Amino acid sequence: MSANTEFIKTVHKHLNAWDMEGLRPYFADDVETQTPGGTFHSFDGWKAMSEVFQTASPDSHHELARLFEDGDTVMVEGIYAGTHTGPLASEAGTLAASGNAFALPYVDLFQLRDGVCVSHRVYWDHVTLMGQIGALG
Repeated sequence: MSANTEFIKTVHKHLNAWDMEGLRPYFADDVETQTPGGTFHSFDGWKAMSEVFQTASPDSHHELARLFEDGDTVMVEGIYAGTHTGPLASEAGTLAASGNAFALPYVDLFQLRDGVCVSHRVYWDHVTLMGQIGALG
């Protein structure tokens, strides 16, 4: 198993335990994270966004489907799944818990340098998530 594969498995272990502080050593303090919800220029920015999702779905978890490596770049295809049992805060307002289960496909791109993530891009479809939690009507 490569060091990059070990990195990804460790990151997902911490994500699934909602252990953001355990993730801190694996990400540069100034890691740039781009998501459909915005761009963050620090680990703490990404952590704050993650906590919004944890509040909305404390039982959520990441399932790794496939992993690809090219040098220090790692791409992960996965499913973020859980139940919308808490409020989901957004720029458009807060969505009350629906009780609906969701399974959201996503892609993560990690750019590593010396075993630490310096750039992180996450791609998911808001419309799919909103539809699954019943927010589209």
